[in-house]
Amino acid sequence: MPIKLNLTKRSIEELPLPEPGRRKDYYDTQIPALLLQVSCSGTKTFYVRKKVAEESRRLLVGRYPDLTIDDARKRALEICNAVAKGEDPYEKRRIARSELTFGELLDQYIESHARIHCIAWEEMQAVFRRYLSDWRGRKLTSIRKVEVQARLTQIGEKHGKTAANHTLTYARAAINWCIKAGVTKSENPWAAAQKFKLPSRERFILPDELSKFFSCLERLPNADVKDYLLVSLFTGARRANVLAMRWNQIDFTLGLWTIPHTKNGSSHTIPLTGRVLEILSARRTVSENEWVFPGTGKTGHLVEVKKGWQLLLKDAGIDDLRLHDLRRTLGSYLAMGNQSLHMIGKVLGHKSPTATQIYSRFAQDPVRGALEKAQSDMLEAAGLLSASHSRTSNDCQ
Repeated sequence: MPIKLNLTKRSIEELPLPEPGRRKDYYDTQIPALLLQVSCSGTKTFYVRKKVAEESRRLLVGRYPDLTIDDARKRALEICNAVAKGEDPYEKRRIARSELTFGELLDQYIESHARIHCIAWEEMQAVFRRYLSDWRGRKLTSIRKVEVQARLTQIGEKHGKTAANHTLTYARAAINWCIKAGVTKSENPWAAAQKFKLPSRERFILPDELSKFFSCLERLPNADVKDYLLVSLFTGARRANVLAMRWNQIDFTLGLWTIPHTKNGSSHTIPLTGRVLEILSARRTVSENEWVFPGTGKTGHLVEVKKGWQLLLKDAGIDDLRLHDLRRTLGSYLAMGNQSLHMIGKVLGHKSPTATQIYSRFAQDPVRGALEKAQSDMLEAAGLLSASHSRTSNDCQ
C-alpha cells in the first residue's frame, strides 16, 4: 500500500532510511500525484506520478533540500496541468536539452548568412561580443522580453543610444533569420523591443570648414588614409564599401564602380569622376593586390582609419565630424546645387525616398524663387509695385 504523508520540512527530515539497496516512496496528502522517494543513502527526490500517453511515468521534479516542499508542490501542479493538456513533459525537456544557446544561434547567423550577404557582419560580431557576451550560454527560451528591454536601456545609458539601437537591430535580425531558416522554433524575445528615438544627424563639412579640411588632408602622412577619405567624399559611398573596394569592381574605360553588395541588399553602380579616376589610376600603377586599399589583417583590406581621421580633425580644428558625415557632405552639396532628391538618392544608392528626404532642406532656391514671384505679383496687383520692378525682381531669380 502507498504510504501517504503530509510532507513538511520536519516530517521529511525525520523519515527513516530504508534497508540497504532499497528505496521508499511517500505520497503527499496535499498533492496526491507528488511523491518523495528516499534512498538507503539518504537521498530524497521529488517525483510526480502520472499517466502520460496511457503509460504510467515518474516525472522528476527535483531533489530535497535544493527544492523546498512548497516549491516541489508548485512544480508538481505545473507538471500535472501540462499532462492534463496533453503535453509530454519529457518531450519538452528533451527539446530544451537540444536547444541551441543564444551564442550558438548568433554564430550560426554570422557564418551561414551575415558573412555572405551583409557588409557589416564584422561590426555585428563586435556588437554581439561587446554587449551580449554574458548571454551566450543561455537558451533563447530563457531570455525574457523584459530582460531584453532592460539590457538595451543599460547599453544606452553606458555606451549611448546609438549602440543600443545597433544591438537591437542586429540581434533581432539574427534571431529572425534563425527562425525563418528553421534553426530554432522559439519566439524572438527581441521582436517587440523598442529602439531609442534619436534626432536625425545633419552634420556635414560646412563651407567655411572645407578649406581647412582639404589643406589638412593634404598633410596627412598616410597616403592610403588620404586617398580613402577623398574617394569616400567624392563618391558618397558607405565606409565599408570603400574599404572593401576591389580592382575587379572598377571599369576604368567606362569610369564606373560596381558595388556588388550594399547595406540595402542590392548592387549599386557609381559613375567615377575624373578626380576619383586620377586617384585610383595612381594607386593601380603601384598595386600588387586585389584590394584598392590593402591591409595587413585577415580581411586583406584596410579596416580602420580612425587614427588618421582624428589627426586630420585635430589639425583642422573641426569638431563633431564623423566618417559617415563624408557621405552626408556629398549629398548636402548636391542639394545645395539644386539637384533633385531623386538624383541625390540615385547617387547615394538609397533604396527608399525617405532616406533622401533629409537633404530637402538644402534645395530651397526654387522655393525661394517661387515665393519672390508670388510676393511681387501680390504687391503689383495691389498697385504697390511697378511692373518693371516686378520684372526686374523676377529676372534676378
